[in-house]
Amino acid sequence: MHRNIARAYDDLKREHDRIRAAHVRILAQNDRALGRHLFRADLERPQHLDEMLLYEGRLWRQQRRRVLELDRYGRKIERVMDAILRL
Repeated sequence: MHRNIARAYDDLKREHDRIRAAHVRILAQNDRALGRHLFRADLERPQHLDEMLLYEGRLWRQQRRRVLELDRYGRKIERVMDAILRL
């Protein structure tokens, strides 16, 4: 059973990373240096969150909607990952 839980957690982590990469790609808008900077930043740092909000404010409405959908999905994955870690 333990191996299956570890495999499920790893799969969720990969999915979370894929969602985060898509989010950063939308925010960077074809700027590779900005994309690398945002993707490598520490998620827990408050300045990073402010920076993400700044770039989200520059997006078109449709892009903002897509980013919001990605955020919601990513948070759902995080909740499941937290539940798995508590097992």
